[in-house]
Amino acid sequence: MNPDYEKQLEAAIDRELKGLGELSAPATLASRIMRTLEQRAALPWYRRAWQTWPMAWQAASLTAMLVVFGGVCFGVVALFQAASATAPAHQVGGWLASVGAVFKTLAVLAEAVVLAGKKLGVPLLVAGSVGIALAYAACVGLGTAWMRLALAKR
Repeated sequence: MNPDYEKQLEAAIDRELKGLGELSAPATLASRIMRTLEQRAALPWYRRAWQTWPMAWQAASLTAMLVVFGGVCFGVVALFQAASATAPAHQVGGWLASVGAVFKTLAVLAEAVVLAGKKLGVPLLVAGSVGIALAYAACVGLGTAWMRLALAKR
């Protein structure tokens, strides 16, 4: 933007805002604010924000939270080191290894397709893929027809 235009716009906005005058608050605003502050002050200490609690209760609650957190951490470590928990962990590890083997196999097959494309040529691979797709469709179609024939009511 043009710097002169920005300064002119800023001056115009400033003039308009200064020309507005003072805005008065609604008559009920002060009473609502005072009522809200009194309600907050009337709450028991344990219903207020933690920072406003008495210092002894803050220390006690912080200590309790740290003890609970330490117990949870210790329990999780003990659970994973327990003999009964290692068997499922090994089973999950075996499943993940199987999934990794499947993905590695797919990667090898993809590399084989790329290598075949380089050696045989793309048109031959496309023609072969179309032939395989047509053969698959024929098998599905014939299988469906035979199943309908076999399950047809006579």
